[in-house]
Amino acid sequence: MSLPTRLGRLERVERLGEGGFATVWLYHDSELDSDVAIKALAENWAQRLDVRERFLEEARILRRADSDHIVRVYDIGEVDGTPYFVMTYADQGSLARHLTPGVPLTVARTVDLVTQAGLGLAVLHENGVVHRDIKPQNLLLRSAGSAGDRLLVADLGVAKAMLHASGLTQVVGTPAYMAPEQATGGTIDARADVHALAAVTYQMLTGALPREGTVAELAHATLPVAASRLNPELPREVDEVLLRSLDPAPEARYPSMDAFVDALRSALPVTASAPAGPARPTTRYQTPDTTYSPLPEPRARRRLPVLLTLVTLLVFAAAFAAAYAVATLVS
Repeated sequence: MSLPTRLGRLERVERLGEGGFATVWLYHDSELDSDVAIKALAENWAQRLDVRERFLEEARILRRADSDHIVRVYDIGEVDGTPYFVMTYADQGSLARHLTPGVPLTVARTVDLVTQAGLGLAVLHENGVVHRDIKPQNLLLRSAGSAGDRLLVADLGVAKAMLHASGLTQVVGTPAYMAPEQATGGTIDARADVHALAAVTYQMLTGALPREGTVAELAHATLPVAASRLNPELPREVDEVLLRSLDPAPEARYPSMDAFVDALRSALPVTASAPAGPARPTTRYQTPDTTYSPLPEPRARRRLPVLLTLVTLLVFAAAFAAAYAVATLVS
């Protein structure tokens, strides 16, 4: 569906993308002089009550999550029976736009972006939601001035509440990133998103996908080649982290997004000499290891013991001289 040229004070600029369920448009807010993105449910799905409810549930989840690393929803509406919602505009596009086959990203940039993605996904998990389709196309980048790029988790169109199933039973996800249990009918929890983010991390560090093939082939998924074999500059410690996270068996993976990101940051320490980019605020994954050196004492305080010693010696000398003079007079 093509949304109207104007929605109140919002003026349509261009279409940003289109998927099977929805289209995303760029609009400009003339009063606030800022850009926003509007996601509209595809017209052919608008009459399906189950799909319509899932679309609106996505907006509710995004609004409820309220994280700096998840796309925010500002408003919802409806045009000719087709629902839409207004959300954050990511001016740098998706992570997919910044990836080149065969060309790894730097360790510093990878660690920074994966940390931000982990923060957003951890918030979703705290709200009882599994994303189920983490891939570069669903990780958006927004300029944040001197702080560099801010990563935003987006597109929860296939997300599933852990406690409240949507009722739609089709297999969803992208084979290169999705956990095997999503294709085999196994229990899906936060570890499925750990698998997917690890797959994206593997691609960022190596320039290669961890696997190729169809959804059906996921039933016989195996571990990929160690990342350090594709990128010799990587330490061997990162292989253990990624291979554990990409294990076909959910119980073998890290149990939470926090645990995965912590392990990755330990395996890939970003040193001061690395091109780390602008400094970012400390996150839950890193406790600053700060050693405080005692302040030097003021100069006057350091001279005080010396002065006291000199004064004491002078007093003793004067007392001795006076006693000697008295003794001389008496004699």
